[in-house]
Amino acid sequence: MKKILLLLIISTLIFSCSKRVDSDTIVYTKTSVSSVNIFIGDSITYEVHIISKKDIDYNYQDISFDDRVSQSRIISVENINKNKGNFKERIIKYNIGFYDVGQFVISPFKISYNYNNEYRELYGEDINVLVNPFSDGDVLPPMKRAISIPMPLYVWIIIIAVLIIIVLIIFSVLFLAKYIEKKFNERLTIKEDTEALNALKNIDYNIYYNENKFAEYYFELTFIFKRYLTKRFRFNIEDMTTSEISKLFEENKFTESDTIIKMFTEGDLIKFAKASADIELMEKDYNFCKDYIIANGNLYTALKKEEKEKKKLNKKLKKKRVKK
Repeated sequence: MKKILLLLIISTLIFSCSKRVDSDTIVYTKTSVSSVNIFIGDSITYEVHIISKKDIDYNYQDISFDDRVSQSRIISVENINKNKGNFKERIIKYNIGFYDVGQFVISPFKISYNYNNEYRELYGEDINVLVNPFSDGDVLPPMKRAISIPMPLYVWIIIIAVLIIIVLIIFSVLFLAKYIEKKFNERLTIKEDTEALNALKNIDYNIYYNENKFAEYYFELTFIFKRYLTKRFRFNIEDMTTSEISKLFEENKFTESDTIIKMFTEGDLIKFAKASADIELMEKDYNFCKDYIIANGNLYTALKKEEKEKKKLNKKLKKKRVKK
């Protein structure tokens, strides 16, 4: 009987502790810290839990410290990704070390995302950590004098060789772990060109044309294309008017801006002035968006290509300087 009562109490506690995610949640954050009162040289574990809808992409800005950067640092970071029904959870565990006494401030992180064409931000809370000295001024007793025993040379050589091997193994493991983590994160992250092309596959201009849904078609098409341009070229144009976008393109000397602005202008007439569109125009604009996305790719690949080109240019300049 006692065992049954104990099992009932444990199951009740487990049920009460397991909290389901609210269906209205878009992005939810929770932080925890292992301790806020430690001794110098100790480290703490600082955890950030981020729960968001699976179709929400957000930017996470890392934590930072106060001005005493050399006295505190992140020793390691662990990322854990989970799925919870229609939600995804990311757990970031920081191991933080402190090497000075006093009050330290862990500044809050920042999360930014777009939802229903609205830009939103979330901030964490300041965490104050008190770092105490080893003792209250007590003096440690002097060390007893030890007898030194000379060690043969071959023993030192073996010790150094073993240490070198251990260091190489550690570096190899760390490099492999970083490489695997990088590849894993790349697979988890959907590139902006893939995202846009997948979204375009869900639009059939023939169906919109046959149902006379011209405005709905151009709302979908321009939204997908604007979101791609925002992520690919870091232009925040999703909430801009066509005239504002045109001005921004002129200031940045953006390529193919005339064709893009012309498509946006024609789309505005159809969306807001309820003008009709023929199927040839709808097909032409669809193909332009698709071909433009394929030709320009994603930001990660573009930055890597730009970095390689800069390295090649720097090598050429160095060779010219050496010849002179």
